[in-house]
Amino acid sequence: MSKSVLTGLDWQILEFIQHDGRISISEIAAQLNRSRSNISEHIDKLQSEGIIQGFHAKINAEKLGFGIKAFVRLSAGSLKHREIVNSIIKLPEVLECHVLTGSELVIIQLVAKDMSHLRSVVDGFTQYGSTQTDIVFATVKDGIQINKNLRSLLQD
Repeated sequence: MSKSVLTGLDWQILEFIQHDGRISISEIAAQLNRSRSNISEHIDKLQSEGIIQGFHAKINAEKLGFGIKAFVRLSAGSLKHREIVNSIIKLPEVLECHVLTGSELVIIQLVAKDMSHLRSVVDGFTQYGSTQTDIVFATVKDGIQINKNLRSLLQD
């Protein structure tokens, strides 16, 4: 995978958008003392390179009624890994599904209404192999945070 070359302006734009995905191009341009068209060109480039992958609302699953967040590690001896993963990602409770190296096939992040719901979902995974479930007590950091410290890690 090739690394995109980001300018200082690109990084600044990413910080603004990450903080407020609804910020207008005009507001970013004013804050950075640039033209609206210049900012728009940079945002278009960031999108076409796949760095900005969309603009989304961040939904609080707990406030919707999903009081449990958990990670499930699945070890599967089957050679039908792709079929297993395709089945898992269709479940509405699944937030993320990562294929791993090592002894586990995948790690799944999911939400459930309650313990009974969690057990039902996890029981469904046992048809593919053995599972280990960890329940999240608290999330203390969620997602990448664009800032100068992160940027400095990527500089040669």
